[in-house]
Amino acid sequence: MKEKDLPLVMETGKMMREVVRVLKKRTVEQAEIKLTIEEFILLHTIYKNEVDVIQKDMAYILGKDKSSILRLIDSLEEKDLVRRVVDPTDRRKNYLMVTKNGEKELKEYLKVASKLMDEIKEGLNESDMTTFYKVVTQIRLNSERL
Repeated sequence: MKEKDLPLVMETGKMMREVVRVLKKRTVEQAEIKLTIEEFILLHTIYKNEVDVIQKDMAYILGKDKSSILRLIDSLEEKDLVRRVVDPTDRRKNYLMVTKNGEKELKEYLKVASKLMDEIKEGLNESDMTTFYKVVTQIRLNSERL
């Protein structure tokens, strides 16, 4: 890595750590049920997926190993936020569904996150944000190709 590229990696990492730190703090203070960031991401992914969500696919979609996804699903199920439904034609397949309680909690977390994002973007105009998303998307696409 070239010395001039180091600040990009460091600044991106610092930015992510700070955003996650503040999001964790806000959700602990304001949400009824406490979720980790990973649980929130999994719950949101299941909720947003418009087709049947198969448990084993979540590991691939989220870029995590199957055992860590299984632990997250177990935790969400214990909190009554997600439920597993066994496929009647293939007992090895588990479908994941967000419960009514899960929808309620997800909406609460999204409200907290949305308010936080508004605060974080303070002082930035639409053009700044368009440029930011363009740059971040291109860096991500370049990284995915490697």
